[in-house]
Amino acid sequence: MLAVALALAAAHGLGLRWDPFDLQGRRLEAAQSRAATAEADAHARRAERDGDHAVSREVTAARDTEIEVGRVTATAIQQARDADDADLPLAPDRVRRLDDHDRELCRHAPALCAGAGAAEPAG
Repeated sequence: MLAVALALAAAHGLGLRWDPFDLQGRRLEAAQSRAATAEADAHARRAERDGDHAVSREVTAARDTEIEVGRVTATAIQQARDADDADLPLAPDRVRRLDDHDRELCRHAPALCAGAGAAEPAG
């Protein structure tokens, strides 16, 4: 019995393996499958993270644009109300040109015009 154990240990030491059920191959295959799954999961997490960063940048840019448009609009409204000619009515042709210009701007940036009501007349 001791001789058989020593012979098996010596054979094992020389690199000889006896695996009649191919357990080593099955373990290797399972490990490779787990590695492939882990790699796919890591790739999906990276893609999700990159997508989150892109959306965050876009939301920040849109919010900054909205804030800037609001600031510029508030300044323009205040300047228009404080102007010397604020109480004078506009000529109909000028009103039409301004309306046409507003429509053209809204055509290019509809999100900025959403919910915009009619301008209040001065006075």
